[in-house]
Amino acid sequence: MHARLMRMHRWLGVALTSAACVVTPLQAQTVAAPAGVAAAGQGTVRDTMPSSPPRWQFDQCMGGLTYGAPLKFALAYGMGYVRESEKNDWCFLGAAKVGLGGASFNVGLANSLGHWGSGTAITAGILRTFDNPLGAVAKRTYVGGSVHLWPLLALGGELGYYVPIGSDAPGTKAKGMLTWSAGFGF
Repeated sequence: MHARLMRMHRWLGVALTSAACVVTPLQAQTVAAPAGVAAAGQGTVRDTMPSSPPRWQFDQCMGGLTYGAPLKFALAYGMGYVRESEKNDWCFLGAAKVGLGGASFNVGLANSLGHWGSGTAITAGILRTFDNPLGAVAKRTYVGGSVHLWPLLALGGELGYYVPIGSDAPGTKAKGMLTWSAGFGF
């Protein structure tokens, strides 16, 4: 028991020390330089620190819950290369969406528009319907593209067009379909 308490105390001490030593870039930029440096015309640390360009990193950039055709209720999750900046974020993504009526996988480009959870994306992908899709042929594979828009607080929707791939039954010709969804997130 004593050894467990010692490990917990050591872990807590390391965690508190680490938290106290963390300085965010914003905090570091607003610290004023010593009086002698400011008098010499050097200004604040903000004036003398070089700004680093935004970096691309692999991270989550999409997710959500939607309802629409042909997937019905669906969950979406996307990962990709994200570049965060002060004005807006960009993401080259791959996203999977699985619903009651089918599943899809898309690749594309997404862009956030400000700090209110708004954004846009354009994607291309492949879609497979299950037994009972909404407004589509069951057990069929399609390819196409979509435009996504979130006007506010990640609430929005998607509109797309997909065409079937593969062979049709004799005497029938499959048509393209309009896809749509509305909900929270992608």
